[in-house]
Parts: sequence; structure tokens; C-alpha cells
Amino acid sequence: MKINFKFLIIFLIIFSFLSNFNFVNTYAKDKKEKIVIGLDINVPPMGFKSENGEIIGFDIDLAQEIFKNNYDKVIFQPIDWDSKEFELNSNKIDVIWSGLSETPDRKESMLLTKPYLKNRQVILVRKNSEINSFENLKNKIICVQKGSTGADALAEHKISGAIKQTVELENMVNCLNEVETGKSDATVVDEVVAKYYLNKLGENKFKILNEELSSEFYVIAVKKGNLELKEFIEQKLDEIYNSGKTSEISKKWFGQDIFYWQNENSSKNSSKKNLNFLTPMLDGLKQTLLLFIIVLALSMPLGLFLFCLQRLKFGIIIKYFINLMRGTPLLLQLLFIFYGIPYLPFVGEFLAIKSRFLAGIITFVLNYSAYFAEIFRGGFLSIDKGQYEAAKLLGIGKFKLFFKILLPQAMKICMPSICNEAVTLIKDTSLIFAIGVQELLSNTKNIVNSTANIIPYIVAFGIYLIICSIIAFIFKQLEAKFKF
Repeated sequence: MKINFKFLIIFLIIFSFLSNFNFVNTYAKDKKEKIVIGLDINVPPMGFKSENGEIIGFDIDLAQEIFKNNYDKVIFQPIDWDSKEFELNSNKIDVIWSGLSETPDRKESMLLTKPYLKNRQVILVRKNSEINSFENLKNKIICVQKGSTGADALAEHKISGAIKQTVELENMVNCLNEVETGKSDATVVDEVVAKYYLNKLGENKFKILNEELSSEFYVIAVKKGNLELKEFIEQKLDEIYNSGKTSEISKKWFGQDIFYWQNENSSKNSSKKNLNFLTPMLDGLKQTLLLFIIVLALSMPLGLFLFCLQRLKFGIIIKYFINLMRGTPLLLQLLFIFYGIPYLPFVGEFLAIKSRFLAGIITFVLNYSAYFAEIFRGGFLSIDKGQYEAAKLLGIGKFKLFFKILLPQAMKICMPSICNEAVTLIKDTSLIFAIGVQELLSNTKNIVNSTANIIPYIVAFGIYLIICSIIAFIFKQLEAKFKF
């Protein structure tokens, strides 16, 4: 019995060791269903949309190479960059891989891999500018991309105290336009991105100063505590580096190997500017129109229903609901329904909405139904109360009175206000990008960032104007139908 007991102990130790070993290497051995990679698609050449609407880039190729043999599906999910930590920590995405710079704050909130690329924050000026060094930046206007590490690098550099003004804009294309038009004297940009745009716009327009504001590393982020996935990514990076695949991908996008332990500086990208932007814009337009049609079709009858409930015993509840929807920003409601609900105690897990588009529909319908309820209330209040008394004397039932007499009159009164709400709705659909849905305006912005061309903005301007004009025409025709 003693011998058998010793063998049992030895067997359990070996089994435990093998189990742990297999657990650590799960990612390498078991093929999983999918992995979702969150990215900002406004960072060419790291990750951006091509003229065909396909997400491409240096980071995209690396990620595909790493995960292709261990996952059936690799999904690249565009996200709102300001919400990247929430996306990761709420398990909406598994990885953040999009030219992510390593910072102390990000080390605290996310688990970061070893650096795979070295980058510099540099100053870009006009080609014919007299600015040739940091010393020449005194009393000058410098443009930065809002929330970027370049903005932080400038703020921390000693030259920041000598410049005249710092202008913050939404994206790098706008910053380049500022410099090109002379509104700003210089802009701060990632060297990798700067060289990409130099090739797109032509080196006869801009030049990069030799000095650097700061140097930084690009890393990949996973959820805090997910050490297994972090080690898997690092292991795979080692493998494809040793096989020469990383060098091949680098040369595809930069002309030479830019992995930071090889070379620090990137080279010129020989790709040409592509202006075929209609395909992704049309894809975004489909999402915009689909959201608009569904929300309008659901929110109007729901608004009428809420108005009816308001006149019954549920009036106080409906009143508070309407005040809540009208008293808080639609964007905040979107972020709460998609990102906030999963954090609710006890019920968050069950109420969480996984579909981004569905979360958008629910938010928009709830918000606009509140406004429509008030529009209908105003319409019915405008009807002469004598009609109620006359209907009662004539013995007309409440159901017939409401649908045959009062509702047509209320609709005629409300039609201009409903038209205004419909026009507002088509423009508000752009807010859904905050939760990662690609619609017309966000796709337009992505195209502008990747092609360094503002023509898509003009096209989008025309599309919105045409849609709003069509909506106004349709409601004008409907309004004519209620002439009585």
C-alpha cells in the first residue's frame, strides 16, 4: 500500500505539471473560433481603409500572420480611440493593435507586450519654411493632433514655453492642411506617419526637422491579467521575426525593415495616392440610411404610444422617462447602453448588448420616441376642446374619436416638427461611430486620413444635403395630404 501511495503521488505531480504546461500553451495548440482586434483606422500606414473599404496596413499584416494558424477568424474592429480601454476591459475586443505608443498610464490600465517598433515624434514644416531647427520655433504656431502622444511630447519639451500658440485638431490631415495653408507654422507627427504622408502629398510640400521631440515604442495591448495571450503574441512575433516574415512585411509598407531592434528610421513608401473612395462611402451610406429608416419607423409609433400612456395612470413614469431622454446627450446615452450596462451590478451581464448596431438602434429609438411623444402632445393640445364635447354628445366612441377625428388633425399640426426631427436624425446617425459602427461620416473621415484628400468631405456634404432635401420634400407632400 505504501508503494502504491508513492506511485500515486508521483503520478499526480507529473499530471499536474503536464496540465499546467498544456494550459500555458493553449493558444499555440488549440485552434480557437475567433479573436477580435480593436484598432483606430485613421493611422496609415499602420491601419486604415483602402479604396475598396478593406482594412489594411502594416499592423494588420502582422496580426494576420500571428493569428492565422490559431484562430478560424481574425476580426478587425474599428473602435473609438478614446474608448479603447473600455472596449478591452469589457471584453468587446481581445487586443488593441494600432500603432499604440507605450506610456506609463497605459501600462497601468492594460497589459502591454514587448515593443515591436521604435518611433520618433518629429516636427513637420513647409518645404520653403525658414524653420530649420527647434530654435526657429520661437513665437511660432504649432499644430498637434488632439490627444496624441505628439501633443504630450510637445507639452513636455522645453520649446513649448517659447512657442506662440498650440492648436489642437482632430486628425493629422487637418494639421497638415493648417501647415500647408500657412495657418500654422509647424505640426508634430509620428515619424512613421509623417513619411507616409510625405509620399502621399509629395516631398516638395513639407520637410521634417532633424531634431526629435521624443522617441517612443509601439506595443500591443491585451486585457490586464491576460498574461497567456500576451506571451502567445510575443512568442509568435519571435517566430515570424526569425523566419524573416517581419522583414518582408516591413519592406512591403516601408521599403526596408523598421523593427526597432533592426533600424530606427523608416523609409519612403512608394504607394500612390488612391482617390477611388466611393465604395467605402457607399458602404457607410447604407449603414446611415438603414439606421435612419429603422429608427424613424419605430420611434414615431412608440412616441405616439408614450403620449397615450402619459394621459393614463402611467403619466408620471412617462414624464420622468421623457425628461431623462431629452435632458441627457444622445452620445452619452449611446456610450452608456453599449459600454455602461455591462458594469451594472447583478443585471449587467444579462442586459449587455453585444451587437453594436442593435445598441445604436435601441438608443436612438428611445431618444427620439421621447421627442415624438412631446411633439404629439403639443399637436393634440392644439385641437379645440369643443370637439371632445361634441363627440360625446353625438355618441362617438373614444376609439373612433381618437383615430378618425383627433389623430388626423394632430398629424397635420405636428408634420413640420416631425420633419425637423427626421432631418436631425439623419445627421445624428454619425454619432453611432462612438461605439464602433462605420457610417457615412466616419468612413468619409477615414478616407480623408488615408488618402490625404479633402474631396470626400465635399462629397459627403453633398450627400447629406441631398438626403435632407428629399426628406423635406416627402414631408411637404405628406403635409399636403392632410389638407382638410
